Amino acid sequence: MSSILSISVLKQEGAFCLEAELEATAGVTGIIGPSGAGKSMLLSTIAGLTDPDKGSIFLDNQPLFDATKNTNLSPEHREVGMVFQDARLFPHMTVLSNLTYSKRQGYAALSTLEEIVDLLDIGPLLQRRPHHLSGGEKQRVAIGRALLSAPAALLMDEPLASLDLARRREIMPFLEKLRYRFDLPILYVSHNLDETLRLADSVIVMDQGKVFARGSVEETLSRIDVQSLILGGATSGDHPEPVTIVSATIGKRSEDDLVSIETPWGSLTAPNITGRRGDQVRLRIRARDLVLSTSEPTGLSIRNVIAGQVGTMTEAGNAQVDVLVRPSYADDAQPVWARITRRAANELDLRPGRPIWALLKAVVLTSDIELEALR
Repeated sequence: MSSILSISVLKQEGAFCLEAELEATAGVTGIIGPSGAGKSMLLSTIAGLTDPDKGSIFLDNQPLFDATKNTNLSPEHREVGMVFQDARLFPHMTVLSNLTYSKRQGYAALSTLEEIVDLLDIGPLLQRRPHHLSGGEKQRVAIGRALLSAPAALLMDEPLASLDLARRREIMPFLEKLRYRFDLPILYVSHNLDETLRLADSVIVMDQGKVFARGSVEETLSRIDVQSLILGGATSGDHPEPVTIVSATIGKRSEDDLVSIETPWGSLTAPNITGRRGDQVRLRIRARDLVLSTSEPTGLSIRNVIAGQVGTMTEAGNAQVDVLVRPSYADDAQPVWARITRRAANELDLRPGRPIWALLKAVVLTSDIELEALR
């Protein structure tokens, strides 16, 4: 049975106030937001490195911190593994010694040393010291050390932030393995949208010490206000081009190498989908990649058509409008954003509730979330 981490804390530090309430279960909960939002402070309170002023933190109904009962366990007694931006390895110890140092007597191990070493591919590094490791190798060792501490929950505070792009690409596959291998809550803090897209099962968006939004990755990170907060433009009256994130299932690959993809909008086709039939993927669709039509299209090369109605229409600056298309396939089907010119919206007489067809070129669909994308 997986652990449940429940947090309700208030911490005043100078002019800044952290006031957050959330719950995390098995899988990766992405915690994202701009710099200074309180993400790292939140993890610090959970780990016991910072004491809240009020509130409580429970792990499997066991209090780690409870202000009303004067309970405040020390970090080493919290059954919480922590991975920081920098690896914080002991420089005088070998990799093997760093890994085994974290083992705690009396606690059920998540896995064996051998499996962790194999999972993170650090076998060739065991006799080296940290100064002989690359940044990515250090972080893999730090993750292994945290896993070997027998945690009931794992906290990761921007573990890729100090790495260059090549090292981030190197370590990402190892992070992806964790969510499937270990049945425990993983809180993953980042200010980088694409990391969260690749890793998270659910997401919490923070701003100015508070929870700004929460929910599924697809719905939450497809919101314009969330993208504006993360990518900039939230206070300027403008906002970045919307990106719709949607979960899909890879279907059959045809003889001409087109792949069918089952989405909330029906079956789409694309040539740029990696994976095997039945795999779950996340598609990223830029608003500029959709064309809108007020009549059902015929005689076009575009094969991906989403029928629906016009939802909200948002001014996007520079004579542009973002149009939310609400699919007609099902009442709860995820909407998709399209960006067009204001002139086009006027000439098409677009208004909420009007029937609309959104056309999406197959060649723009991709399941690969690149680390440098969406910045």
